[in-house]
Amino acid sequence: MELLWSPVGIGVLWLVLHCADYLLTIATARLKARGDLGKRVEMGGSYELNPLFVQAVEKGQWVSKRFLLTLGAGAIALPLAVAYFDWVAEMGLEDVRGLSEAVCGALVVTRFAVISVHLQNLMLFRRLLHVPEASIVSLRYDRGTVMMVTRARKVELAAFCAICALVSGRPFFLGGLAATLGLVAMLFLWGRRQVSTTPATQSSAPNS
Repeated sequence: MELLWSPVGIGVLWLVLHCADYLLTIATARLKARGDLGKRVEMGGSYELNPLFVQAVEKGQWVSKRFLLTLGAGAIALPLAVAYFDWVAEMGLEDVRGLSEAVCGALVVTRFAVISVHLQNLMLFRRLLHVPEASIVSLRYDRGTVMMVTRARKVELAAFCAICALVSGRPFFLGGLAATLGLVAMLFLWGRRQVSTTPATQSSAPNS
């Protein structure tokens, strides 16, 4: 397992998980735009909640400049950070031992939280498009509700990580807990900005 939080392992994980997150986002957003689904599933704004990628997702771009920049930055910064933590630990500083594993946990847990919801929405939208008995289903929530439900899902995951950390004592789950709580805080900030600029009559299935 230690291979996962080695510099090479964390770099590969980032590349795979970040690509999976972005490509699933684009696939789901493009599916939502098919047929009359855009009118039946309203989100109070873009399918994408992260302001950094809203324009690319709205345009359905499989490759975007910001995606490539974040992909490259993560592929450099994360392995360097892990290599530094390992080097400091080898020098005898016990306080940083386990930080590499915590970084791995932060990455895996937060990406899993987002990717799993994209997969759920992908299957939901396909059903709404192709299953006759689902043809009358509409989803309409205001943006504030979308953000609230999305945060609630992340809080559930944070609670799970907290229990696992208490039981196992592994830095992996501590890193996942810290990163998930950070994601909740970011969603709160994004939500305040988006709710203040979005009409209250729009909505949808939460996504990230």
